[in-house]
Formats: sequence, structure tokens, C-alpha cells
Amino acid sequence: MDLIYRFDPYAPLDFKRPKTNKEALKTLVQGNQRFASTVEHLQKISEGEKPESMVFPINPVQLGVPWMGGLEPLHAPFAAVLGCADARVPIEHIFDCSANDLFVVRVAGNVLGLECIGSIDYAATALRESLRSVIVLGHTGCGAISAATDVYLAPSSFATIAFSHPVRTLIDRIMVSVRSSAEALEVVYGSKVSKQKNYRELLINASCFVNAAINAYDLQREVNSVSKGLVVSYSVYDMAWASANATPIRSKDEAFDTKAFATAPSNPEDLQRVSREIAACLTATSNPKKS
Repeated sequence: MDLIYRFDPYAPLDFKRPKTNKEALKTLVQGNQRFASTVEHLQKISEGEKPESMVFPINPVQLGVPWMGGLEPLHAPFAAVLGCADARVPIEHIFDCSANDLFVVRVAGNVLGLECIGSIDYAATALRESLRSVIVLGHTGCGAISAATDVYLAPSSFATIAFSHPVRTLIDRIMVSVRSSAEALEVVYGSKVSKQKNYRELLINASCFVNAAINAYDLQREVNSVSKGLVVSYSVYDMAWASANATPIRSKDEAFDTKAFATAPSNPEDLQRVSREIAACLTATSNPKKS
């Protein structure tokens, strides 16, 4: 099977950009669907199938190459994304976006440190003419969240982290999400949920989504202080299904039947509601027993 990238020098260049937050999110959803379709196409090879070649039209603008020599492109992303530094989550690729489409800030655990806030503030002000949306993107199987979960479950065994100030900073920021997830799981499944054999898996999975929601909540307040009208949304990239979703999914069939993005919670009560909805979505995913 061949993957062919084809450039037509006579094809008209398309500079169309999303004009609203809704259009920006729709563009990202469609891009993720194209990416997932490509992944599925490739996976068929390992299943013994011989799919047809795939052709990807491409032009210099998509690659970030100046269309005219000596003239740098105008900086004009339509979305700013706060994502995790995990190398398995190439943000432009999973949304099938071109160069100059996304203003991406990446840090372990997609947490909001001062440098991250400063970068998003810059995008919300200096790039406001083109910017239509702000996204917090988490991902399943996050190592930073797994580490924070392990500290929560067995704090006495992680003394080395306590004396590493940089790592502890990340863990401390994520710990709020882990505690919120633990509380939500207890409300949804009962006080004995922590005795389940798969409790760690449950807590990590829930925390990946709750962490994205909490950071979106914080980021929305920050964005409001520097630029009016920008909406912050959140999502989590499920690495098993190559799909971005606002709540946990259970199977490939659900990957694109659920909502890809959710608007940032508006207050602490709304955030608590979101945490419990996320916990409730794990019922069939990890089969917890209500007690």
C-alpha cells in the first residue's frame, strides 16, 4: 500500500479560515476524523487486508513554506491549544492541521504554569484577529497524571518526588484533578470503589478528563481577563482509538458518536458536575461495581 502526498502547482490556494469558535471546533473535529480514518486504513494492513493507496493533496502553505521567497508568512492560527508534552500525541497531526493553523503550548500533564499562561495570553491578544478558539487537550495514559495518581494512592513511597522541586510542581498541579476524580468516583460508585482491583486504572482515566476540564476552567478565567469573547473548550485524545472526546469512550463504535469538545466549566459547582459525569462514563469502560 502507498501513501502519496501530491502537490498540484496549478491548484488554487485555499486561505479560508474559521470565522467563529463553532467553525473552529468543527474544523478540528473533521480533521481528527480524517486522521482516525487514515490510522484505521493503515491498521488494515496488519489484519491482512490490502487497502488501496491513499492520496493526500498538499501545498507549500500547509508545510509552512513561504509562498514567495524572502517573505515570511503572516502568523494567523485559528486555535490555541494547551496540550501535553507526550511525544505520542502530535497535536497538529491528530487534528490534520497545517502549519500556521494551531498555536500550540505543550507541557507535561497540560498544566497551567505561569509560562503557559503567558503564552496563551500572547495568543489571545497579539493573534486575536485570527484566533477563534482556545483548547485544553489531555490524553489517555498520561504519564504525569499516572505519577500524580500513584502519589495520591501511596504518598509515603514517593519521597524522591517530594525533594525534586520541578517534578513536584507538576504533581502538585495535577493533584487537584486526582482528588476531584477520587471524590467523583466515590459519589458515583460508592465508598468502597477504592477497593476495586482496577481502581488505579479508573482513577487515572477519570483524572485525564477531569484535569483537562479543571485547566480549561482556570484558563477561561485567565483568557477573559485579557481578551473578551474567546471560548475555552477541553477534550482528551484517546490514544487507543485515535479519537478526541470530552468524555471517556468504551469502544471504536463510540469514538465519534460522543461529543469531541466540551465548554470549560463556568463555576466550581459546574466543575463538580462535570467530574461526576466523567466518572459515570467509566461504568462500561472499566466495569466498576457499585457498592
